Amino acid sequence: MDERKIMAGIASAVRKRRKQADLTISQLAELAGIDAGFLAYIETGKKMPSLLTAAKLAKALDIPLSELFRDVPQQRAAPEYKLKQRLNSLFHDRTPVQKAELLDVLKELENPRRVKALRQIIRK
Repeated sequence: MDERKIMAGIASAVRKRRKQADLTISQLAELAGIDAGFLAYIETGKKMPSLLTAAKLAKALDIPLSELFRDVPQQRAAPEYKLKQRLNSLFHDRTPVQKAELLDVLKELENPRRVKALRQIIRK
């Protein structure tokens, strides 16, 4: 994910929540225990707050930490990642013999004719 989009989302959320609370940058910085200049950089998207700093800001604004990430665009997991997760769960807690058998089955699926035959069997 593009780091600038993440910083812009957090910047927007902090600025919006600060204004809703009717606080100046200096006031919010004091409440959160951070430097006002650093807060200004966060609000303009020039600096990324650490998780600890984001938590301090959320507490000072009396909002859940997740609110600061609401405007951050969400990235969908790549299909390869989802496949890897599914395979990991399939192999989890299997014996070495079972893992070897699963790998053998997967290797058989490299052949398109075998995949087609398997699909026909499953549909019956």
